Amino acid sequence: MSFDSPTHSLPLEEALRRHEAGDRSHEVLRALNRAAWEAFHAPWEPQTSEPTMPEEQLQIQPFQDPNLVVRPFSQEMIQAWMDQAEFKYFQHPIRGLLVDFRMTLKSDRAVTLRVWVSGRNKDIFVMNISSDRRIPPEDFLRALRLCNDWNQEYRWPRAMVEQDYRTTDQKEEPPPAPEEVESREFTHSARFCLDFQVCLSEGIHQAALNTILDDAMATSWDFWKLARDKWGL
Repeated sequence: MSFDSPTHSLPLEEALRRHEAGDRSHEVLRALNRAAWEAFHAPWEPQTSEPTMPEEQLQIQPFQDPNLVVRPFSQEMIQAWMDQAEFKYFQHPIRGLLVDFRMTLKSDRAVTLRVWVSGRNKDIFVMNISSDRRIPPEDFLRALRLCNDWNQEYRWPRAMVEQDYRTTDQKEEPPPAPEEVESREFTHSARFCLDFQVCLSEGIHQAALNTILDDAMATSWDFWKLARDKWGL
């Protein structure tokens, strides 16, 4: 069938208007048939019209795990780790988040975990793990040697020996003389403390923070075992 148009073809708009008015003349039907034929595309014919949706919208976006999205470091991220680990923690208004690990049959000490956000820009992650087991003055130098050996091998969390008179909030006026401070080192007991700090000014994702916390906790238990089994402290 051919729909070759005559010299004066009826415009489609005119044909539609006349057809709606009831005109069923050969001229009107011919114009409508020709328009329908030109609009038809067989399945084997190439599609020349533009797609209804941009190609960008047709692309399937890959799933992104929220735990792998880098975001500003905050105390809420620390709480998320503690909630995942099912720790019972206490939120102190100044000292951060505290977790007390009570003494068990396999341990000779109770350990306290303290984690908080520090720094002027609130972007420094600080982790402190301390033990309640006291170090008598006569073992103070041995405890220092243990910390030195540990820090050379493990780097972090770093180990140190704390004495009460150095950490008390009560400041002496006037400050004690150097010889008095030195004498106190031989008369006051001490305790071990593990410390880890890192600046996260560029942010971090939750999975990486969880790994840091998990590794630091696991490594700290190695230190307590070493202090007890090899050094007797």
